[in-house]
Amino acid sequence: MADDHPVVMLGIRALLHERSDHMRVTGEASNGGELLALLTQQGCDLLITDFSMPYEDDSGDGLPLLRRLRRDYPSLPIIVLTMIHNPALIRGMLDAGVNGVVGKVAMMKELLLAIGAVMNGRTYLCESMREYTKEKLLPRPQAGTATQSAGNDPAVLSKREAEVVRLYAQGLSITQIAEHVHRSVKTVSQQKNDAMRKLGIISNSQLYEYARAYGLF
Repeated sequence: MADDHPVVMLGIRALLHERSDHMRVTGEASNGGELLALLTQQGCDLLITDFSMPYEDDSGDGLPLLRRLRRDYPSLPIIVLTMIHNPALIRGMLDAGVNGVVGKVAMMKELLLAIGAVMNGRTYLCESMREYTKEKLLPRPQAGTATQSAGNDPAVLSKREAEVVRLYAQGLSITQIAEHVHRSVKTVSQQKNDAMRKLGIISNSQLYEYARAYGLF
């Protein structure tokens, strides 16, 4: 399992110890780099990982890390444990190939259900996120469109725009984001501008507040 919050790690261990006789934690990591190194040394049947963790070197976190994990370990079941409820990023996690997504607030109630489902070959989404998986609630944004209510609807962002907003709000510059997601500076800058236009946001401070309000940290 991987998470940068020791309390979360402690909670997962306690949950598995108290309610399961046939599961044990084989390794722990606190960032993407540690996780990738751990997986080369220690095999496992299931990975439970956070979505947003500090990253070192080029290991990354978020969607790039999930894509790399799926590429390097195509058959490894992966459950993401996260505070994020943004529809675009949830959709991005599923597109990256994760098998389950569980909100941290629902961990004690739903993590074991998710483990059971995923280990039996099914996809699991916690109850509070299931509505976001319905395509009709996740309209793909059309170029040049914006709505008066866009500032209240995070689903208007594409998954790449939402990722750029998240990283920008965390303090990364446009250049750093471009290096992190392997896109050009021009592309990342355009995605940031498109996101602000769709949301009706005119300043970086408002973009930061949006990211905080919708859990993009």
